[in-house]
Amino acid sequence: MKNASPKITRALISVSDKAGLDTLAAALVAQGAEIISSGGTLKYLAERGIAATPIENVTGNPECFGGRMKTLSFPVASAILYRRGHETDESEAARLNIRAIDLVVCNLYPFEAVAKTNPPQDVLIENIDIGGPTLIRAAAKNHDDVAVITCPSQYAALIADMAANDGGTTPALRQKLALDAFRHTARYDGMIAAKLEDLWQAEGRTIVITPDSGTPLRYGENPHQSSHVHADPFHAGIAGAQPLQGKELSYNNLLDADAAWRSCGDAALVAPPDFPAVVSIIKHLSPCGVAAAKTPLAALDMAWAGDPVSSFGGILAFNLPVDADVATWLADRFVEVIVAPAYSNAALAIFAKKPNLRLLALPVFDGSYKQPMVRSISGGYVVQQEDNGADADFKPATANPFPPAKSALARFGVMACKHLKSNAIGLFAETEAGLSMIGAGMGNPNRLVSMKQAVEKAQENGHESLKDCVLVSDAFFPFADNIGIAAAAGIRYIVQPGGSVKDKDVIQACEEQDIAMAFTGRRHFRH
Repeated sequence: MKNASPKITRALISVSDKAGLDTLAAALVAQGAEIISSGGTLKYLAERGIAATPIENVTGNPECFGGRMKTLSFPVASAILYRRGHETDESEAARLNIRAIDLVVCNLYPFEAVAKTNPPQDVLIENIDIGGPTLIRAAAKNHDDVAVITCPSQYAALIADMAANDGGTTPALRQKLALDAFRHTARYDGMIAAKLEDLWQAEGRTIVITPDSGTPLRYGENPHQSSHVHADPFHAGIAGAQPLQGKELSYNNLLDADAAWRSCGDAALVAPPDFPAVVSIIKHLSPCGVAAAKTPLAALDMAWAGDPVSSFGGILAFNLPVDADVATWLADRFVEVIVAPAYSNAALAIFAKKPNLRLLALPVFDGSYKQPMVRSISGGYVVQQEDNGADADFKPATANPFPPAKSALARFGVMACKHLKSNAIGLFAETEAGLSMIGAGMGNPNRLVSMKQAVEKAQENGHESLKDCVLVSDAFFPFADNIGIAAAAGIRYIVQPGGSVKDKDVIQACEEQDIAMAFTGRRHFRH
């Protein structure tokens, strides 16, 4: 009968990460196992007095081609892959003089670490491991008989299993190690593809998410949900940002911080030169305040005034460094996270008195990286490109022309409104101090409700007259009734994508109410 916990008699070890290798090798030797090794691993073991058989004694060939060929060979692959206890396989192994390899210990060339340094292409290519993934996959496939180790963190479990099973390994451990191995090589191949897609400017983006590639979070959207964050190893963003201070970031914090970072960066792309500072305040993935002004403090004051109640407990993003003036202004206000390109030492000293406040230092989002946006649905995923870039054209739709003097405000409004949940309506105003969102309606099943909410919020914030503001809609108006609400509130300028079968009715309603309207030709739904 086949032994369920076969003893490890021969182990192939070929690793780039030597951490803990002495302990593992000593445990194998103590159990009477022969160690086979190659290259740097063989030298490492020899320097520590641990006997090992050179790989060429098994392959029958020396290492060659600058180390590209070491372990790839018929004898090694056969020793891993043949099925123990299988009559035909056993007889063929005996005829071919193949001796079993019962353990493969292999971690791969450090492609990720090398790729992050942006080396020349030839250096990058040389750090793509070929033999390692082959050995790992072969051992994982034959996990009924062979154990496979891909990380030093697994050594302790293997050593404990051998100690408890007379030098053998249990089926449960081999199965777990095999699954870890397939996840390991999947992520490794995904990283290679993703880096080469960047390097060769290829269309599309490879994404590989495995259970062991993420960092656990305290919980998900609600306390009973588990969650992880998976950072792109090659592109900066919220997922990989480390707080300068504050408690651990939560699932909701990360989503809101990303929304703040993106909306702030988008608004900064169209902010006028005389209003270079942009602040975005996010609550539940939608901006409750967005403003552009001459200084970060002025922009913060205007953004906060857009919805003072919702801004409390929000996530803030700045496109310019945060100084002591901003930190002092926020000292007695509750916010969860701040994202900015930098912080002055004086600002950090003030924020240090709020130990729970998370501070993230991150370059301003510019939309240059065309990251795919992935969302799960039952049975699979939907993937799209992010809604990047600013609308280029504002075409007059009414006989009453849209005034050029409102163009800067309109562009700012469109970039801010596209980050509101659909159906979205935003009201934007310009003063000598800067540009800001003064009211918004969002996330409603129809646009009429959003229209009413935007007007009510602006009036609640003290804007009794809306005649000089610009109303922005993220999608076309399906009916002219929206124009009636705008006209009743005194609104005279509207920007929307256009494209409805009712466009003529909407245009006519605007002209009857002396409202100037422009079409952008591009919708910005955000579900």
